[in-house]
Amino acid sequence: MTLDGFLTVLALAAAIYAVLSPVQRLRVSLSWLPQAIIAVPALLAILEYELFDLQSPGCPTIFGDTCRYLTLGGADPGPARKFAFVIAFVWLVAAVLVHRVAGPSLSSLPSFTQIATALIDEEQYGDALKLIEPQIGLISRASRRRCWRQRLNDWLEAFGPTPTNSFAHFTRRPEDRRFCGESWPDWAARPLRALAHLIPSGGRGEHAANDLLQLLMNSPPLLNYIATRRPYFALSLFREDIFGGPDFFERYLGLLVRTPGSAFYQELATNDAMDGMVGYHLPERNRLLHFLFADARVAERLSAWKPVGDYLERLLDDEERPDYWPWLNDDASWFERDQLRDPTFMGMFFFDVMVTAAARQGVGYHMWLYYFPHIADRLERGYDSSGDGINQGAEFPTRSARLLYELVQDMTSWVEMFARLPAGSPHREFPARFDSPGTIPHAAALALGRVLATVVGSTRIDQGVIQTLHDVTIRTIRDFHKDGAELSRMRRYLIDALLQGDSRPKVAHLVELTRVLANTDYFLRDEVSDYAEALQARLAAARAGQD
Repeated sequence: MTLDGFLTVLALAAAIYAVLSPVQRLRVSLSWLPQAIIAVPALLAILEYELFDLQSPGCPTIFGDTCRYLTLGGADPGPARKFAFVIAFVWLVAAVLVHRVAGPSLSSLPSFTQIATALIDEEQYGDALKLIEPQIGLISRASRRRCWRQRLNDWLEAFGPTPTNSFAHFTRRPEDRRFCGESWPDWAARPLRALAHLIPSGGRGEHAANDLLQLLMNSPPLLNYIATRRPYFALSLFREDIFGGPDFFERYLGLLVRTPGSAFYQELATNDAMDGMVGYHLPERNRLLHFLFADARVAERLSAWKPVGDYLERLLDDEERPDYWPWLNDDASWFERDQLRDPTFMGMFFFDVMVTAAARQGVGYHMWLYYFPHIADRLERGYDSSGDGINQGAEFPTRSARLLYELVQDMTSWVEMFARLPAGSPHREFPARFDSPGTIPHAAALALGRVLATVVGSTRIDQGVIQTLHDVTIRTIRDFHKDGAELSRMRRYLIDALLQGDSRPKVAHLVELTRVLANTDYFLRDEVSDYAEALQARLAAARAGQD
């Protein structure tokens, strides 16, 4: 390779650097040390062979006959310049490999954080997130002192017996101090503790990682960008055990729910396929739902119900959209066309996906389905079918009436889930206390009783809607056939839950139930005769208690 060829190689390297994306150039700047370790010796060697015509190294005899393919010929350009070309080629390959493999380390995290912070401050959010996302694992470990150098330093610093009167002695569990010299005498452990001074503590990397995480999770403009442009970046944060992660998740998911057309709505709209008798199919293309519910313990850890439930309460309290209640109290004729854009319908569907996933996987928690009675209360308080063009005799005069129906349908399906769950499921176990169940079917039965009390005691909801919701509810009793075993026991539990209602006066609630039951289809009344008998007995006892 002539000097002209060498200069061409350098110009080509400069051109490649010039066309790199900003994020790739930043990555190159972060890996300057390993690149320099390769480049400086290679550059010096090329210049040596180019300028002084040094003899290229001979082929080791161990290669035998292969040497004739490895030995550089003497034709022009000479062997020295040919070997310089080989060095330049190896340098190029090594530089590419280093660029692909090398990344920030604990010691370079402060510089990495400075670059990322500068990008965020300049509102170059896309470049910042592309730079940060591959390193979330390192940032998380550094912030919790889980990198190997940090752990080694901490282990050496704490090596030896814990002072008897110290706070650590009372907080540390014995299993936390294995292989930590707890049984060693202090004089023997002291030399090992001194070795901690030879191991970098990683404190600067820890502080830089914490600063970057705080910026990521507490910048409103950045959160808006993530929710609207890069919603799946946040999942890489939630996969790590990061301090403040659940709080950030609440703000993140709450913003998705408030934003029409966000990933929240897009994924739910394409996730209505059932997967067996219980639960929905969760395709990997719906990355948010798959992340939360493929293992429903993730949703439990992040309290996924809270941002959605809280938003629906604020929305129905008329604190989010002033035009929402007029829309809900309008004609429901085209509800199926509009339901995928309605936050209340989609929020309830989110709960349905979450609750059924938890039941199917045996997650021992009710996933806060108790939001549904609060949603029903708000739908009842805002119900108004007196507007122009509203047919109050229709099955569902308004969209709010249809939402009440969808809510009751969801809850009855959760109760009926009891019969479809496999034997041995934790959600088939009956609670020790009637009024505090942790299993989904029993919690849904109690919540359904509260919703029914809200509906039958309402003076705003149309009587036809009340009757429909009541009949849908008591059909659930009919579906639990008397088998003399668990189904019969669940049937009795549901009857007791429906008769208990909510905090309304017992007699008034029971009288309303009796009135609505009298208008129910005769065949259905006959199939739930035990419910009718229990209702009359409970009403007689309540009246006797008032006398």
